[in-house]
Amino acid sequence: MVNENSNNNTFYLLSIVILLSMAGGIMFPSIAIIFEPYLLIWLGLLLFFNLIRLDAIDLLPVFTSPKYLIILTIVKLTVIPLVLYFIVMYVVYPKPSTDTILAIFLLSGISTGLGSPFVANFVGSKLPIIVGLIIATSLAVPFILPGMVYLLFKSQFSIPILDMVLLLSGALFVPLAISHIMKKYAYATTQMLDKKSLIFSIVFIFLMNFGVFAKYSYYFFFDITFVLENVLIAFLLFGVYGFMGYTFARFMGLDKQERISVFIAMTWVNNMLVVVFAQQFFNPQIAALSAFFNVPYYVGILILKMTVARQISNQ
Repeated sequence: MVNENSNNNTFYLLSIVILLSMAGGIMFPSIAIIFEPYLLIWLGLLLFFNLIRLDAIDLLPVFTSPKYLIILTIVKLTVIPLVLYFIVMYVVYPKPSTDTILAIFLLSGISTGLGSPFVANFVGSKLPIIVGLIIATSLAVPFILPGMVYLLFKSQFSIPILDMVLLLSGALFVPLAISHIMKKYAYATTQMLDKKSLIFSIVFIFLMNFGVFAKYSYYFFFDITFVLENVLIAFLLFGVYGFMGYTFARFMGLDKQERISVFIAMTWVNNMLVVVFAQQFFNPQIAALSAFFNVPYYVGILILKMTVARQISNQ
C-alpha cells in the first residue's frame, strides 16, 4: 500500500508540475525565457539523474549482439520518417504546407530523446535498449537526417557531429562513467542520488517546459488555431511513433517489457534538439511543432504510467 500511495503521489506531482510549467511559460514569458537557452543543459542533467541506476555492464549485450539495435535504429531514423512523409504527401487531403511537412519529417527523423530514460524509470521499464538507441541514433542522425531533408525538400542544414558527440559525452558517457565509479567507491552516495532522482528530474522537466512555452507564448494569445493544429498533429505523430515502435518490437519477438522500452525509445524523441536547429536553419513555425510535441510528450508519460500500473495490478 505504501508503494501504491507513493506512485500516486509522484503521478499527481508530475501532473501538477507539467500543468504549472506550461501555464507559467505561457503567462510569464519574460521570466521563463531566461531558462530557454539552457534546454540542452536541463536535458543532460535529466539524463544524468536517470542513468545512476544503470550499470554500464548492462549495455554490453545491446552492443555485442547488435542485431536488434541496428534494426531499430534503421526503423527510427529512416522507416518512420519516410513512411510519414509519403502518407502526408500522397494520402492526407488537403495536403499540408511544405513547412508543416518539413516540420513533421524533422521531428520524425530525429534521434531517441535524452529524456527517455526518465520515462523508462518512471513507468518501470528496462533501460539498456533505450540507452543503446540513444547512442546509436544520436551518432547516426547527423549523417542521415540532413541528407534525407536535402533529397526530399532541397533544403540544406547540418547537425554538427562534433556537437552531438560532445552532447553525448557530457550527458551520457560521463554520467555512465561517474555512476560506475561511484557505485564502486561511493555506493551510499549513489543510492542517495538514486532515491532523489525523481525530484531532480521533475525540477528539470519544469525548467524545460517553462522555457519552451515562453518561446511560443505569442501563439497562444494571437494565433490559437496554429497552436491547436500543431498540438493535434503532435498527438497524432506521438501515436504513430509508439504504434510503429511497438509493432516492430513485437514482430522481432521481444518480450512485453522490451516492447514497452522500444515504444518509449521511438516515441520520446529529441524534440528539443529539433527546436534548437529548426530555429537556426529554418523558421519558428517549423520549430513550433517540435516545441508543442512537449504536450503529448508529457501527457503520454502519465497515460503510460496509468496503463502499466493497471496491468501490474491486474496480474
